[in-house]
Amino acid sequence: MSFIPNFPPDLLEEHKRWHHARHNVDINNPPIGYGQEFLRFHRDYISRALAWYNQSGNDPRLVEPWASVPEAIRRAPCYNQAAEARVISQPESFATSDELGRFIESSNLHACIHQTSAQLYADPDINDFDVAPHDTVFYNIHGLIDRWYRNWEGLGRFSEGRSYWCGTFEVEDDEVLTYSPIDRKWQLGRQNGIQNWRVVGDSGTYGAMDDGRLFRIWDSDADGKLEVLFLQPDTGIWYEGKIKDGQLRWQPIRLQPLMEDKFNLP
Repeated sequence: MSFIPNFPPDLLEEHKRWHHARHNVDINNPPIGYGQEFLRFHRDYISRALAWYNQSGNDPRLVEPWASVPEAIRRAPCYNQAAEARVISQPESFATSDELGRFIESSNLHACIHQTSAQLYADPDINDFDVAPHDTVFYNIHGLIDRWYRNWEGLGRFSEGRSYWCGTFEVEDDEVLTYSPIDRKWQLGRQNGIQNWRVVGDSGTYGAMDDGRLFRIWDSDADGKLEVLFLQPDTGIWYEGKIKDGQLRWQPIRLQPLMEDKFNLP
């Protein structure tokens, strides 16, 4: 959709080499280790590429991660909506990041998004791994996939005593929301460290978030900002936590049927 001028040749070559070195991989059944390599490489790669992009004075809005896969892509014959639902609403079903990464590849989510984006935006480069990074859509796609990865990481780290999720919770797209099981408080900060960390909420009234309850980080009202959602075990009521005026405010909600399907509720 938007060609990035003067994109560094060494960065373009690096992405090309990574994929060429793995051209014999059966994407329908990737080997152990491939999924983690895929997720980690692209996280590091887009971080460095976007650092150059921003330092060069380019428009950051063009490379923002998609909040969700565009509906025109989701309706494509190649798109596996059931696989997407598992990645988004059942991240805990993946035991490791490698399992998550291999699933994103083997379910055709990654390939279909690239293929359909190339058709949708009439830009074949988006589907050519040799040159895709010089297009802004590449960062829309892989920023979204990295958010899927970070959402899995946050859930997986409940057992480590601290969990975090990245995305837009209040204003910026590089915010980090953390939860501490020790005092059950929530803090908001920035990945770049510019913004000081601050406590934005407390969920002690509702018990421990890491007790196995259904728990999601999701843009439940489609306003471009993420909310915290959980099912209260003793009442069966869903609660939503949304940051307003600098505070994480909780309220009971009733999920719409479509959202219930996404969360795989009984």
